[in-house]
Amino acid sequence: MKKSLLKKCIALGMTLGMLTGTLAACGSPASETKAAQTDMATAGNEDNGNGGEVTLRLVHYMGEQAKRDALDRIITKFNEQNPNIRIDIEIVNSAQYIATYKNYIAAGDAPDIMFGKPQNMTEFVEGGYFMDLKGEDCMKNVLPLLVRECTLNGGVYGFPIDAQAKGCFYNKKMFEKANVSVPTTREEFFQVCDSFMDKGTYPLIQPYNFIHGVFHELDAYFTSMAIARGMQRVWMDSQGGVAMLSDNPDVKEAFEIFTKISRYKDPGDTAVDQAQGIQNFAAEQRPMYINGGWLIGDTMAANPDGSFGMFPVPWSDNAGENKLWIGIDDCFVVSENTEHKDEVMTFLTYLAGNEASEIWMDTAKLMSSNVNVSTDGATPLIQDIKTYIDEDKIAAKADVPDYTSEYSTAFRTILQEYVALEADQQDVAILLKDIDDEIASINAQK
Repeated sequence: MKKSLLKKCIALGMTLGMLTGTLAACGSPASETKAAQTDMATAGNEDNGNGGEVTLRLVHYMGEQAKRDALDRIITKFNEQNPNIRIDIEIVNSAQYIATYKNYIAAGDAPDIMFGKPQNMTEFVEGGYFMDLKGEDCMKNVLPLLVRECTLNGGVYGFPIDAQAKGCFYNKKMFEKANVSVPTTREEFFQVCDSFMDKGTYPLIQPYNFIHGVFHELDAYFTSMAIARGMQRVWMDSQGGVAMLSDNPDVKEAFEIFTKISRYKDPGDTAVDQAQGIQNFAAEQRPMYINGGWLIGDTMAANPDGSFGMFPVPWSDNAGENKLWIGIDDCFVVSENTEHKDEVMTFLTYLAGNEASEIWMDTAKLMSSNVNVSTDGATPLIQDIKTYIDEDKIAAKADVPDYTSEYSTAFRTILQEYVALEADQQDVAILLKDIDDEIASINAQK
């Protein structure tokens, strides 16, 4: 039986206070509200004197302009075919998203459609806030590994609009000019980094003022490593107090790689955020950027003549073990308490269809989650991702769930503090003990 709304809000207030930063693969630069097709004052009214029009509220935290433009195009097309359904878009800062959502819930005014990854928001799922989309039309053609990532306790609590890759994005022209090849092993990767350093060029875009960007550097290869080493539940076991990171030699090895990568930073990188990092990459200031494919749309918009590629971040000297991270970037969840389920499902079914999928790929430059949509005319990077999936050279993020809520915030904060240290101050053993101690401290307060 579900808790009462009041009890659920109290529970969220106690457990989700630090969750605000865990959801963002991408962060919006500032909170803002955009009314798409209608004024917010009409939101939720079945009949506003406009022949039974329904307004749906959609909240997201997409920071990249290419994604926002893609969503605007999709909504315009949707409204042409469904003039009785209007969409209000509310854009919030990724760091404030959960706090904003929690406030809506407390007021009994949750948006109809929200952004977020179910595996990172287990408290919301378990509290009964999100609708189970299992069996809905919008899920019929979704790439199965993405459905797995939206599945909790037997239910499917999100519709993912795209299949995302995390890896090392690189500038092909800069590689060619430096006479270096795409690395396939850990040793080759660091040789490429050293080669650029020897030529006076920092090899990596490292926007360390963006807390999630630090995590992406680790996660881009760790997911593949965790699957290969049989430690898929390493973060969950740590969070649950079942095992300590400092006792795991594979984790120690992974963080030694992380440490070595961080030492290629310029001292000024601790002041660079993701938006500036993307602009620096587009401006060809540095040849590589370990991040997610969400950066490509804005990169190509800023440098349409640029030539960019992607490869899995190598953690192993056995090239066959280095798999490409594949998972969800952008995912819609539905309020369990929406008064407009039919209209919400009409919109999500349109999002899942071929027309919206093609708009998303064309404008956001991201691979659609729709398995029936051809990628033949898509960007080379989307075609590369499709090839990795077809050839099963991938590491599915669904198999290695992250820390959740305040655990994730604490973990990422410690990582961000660590990469800012000078090389002679960095010590992996101390880092892992600090993480273990922080996890234990959080558990002790529960």
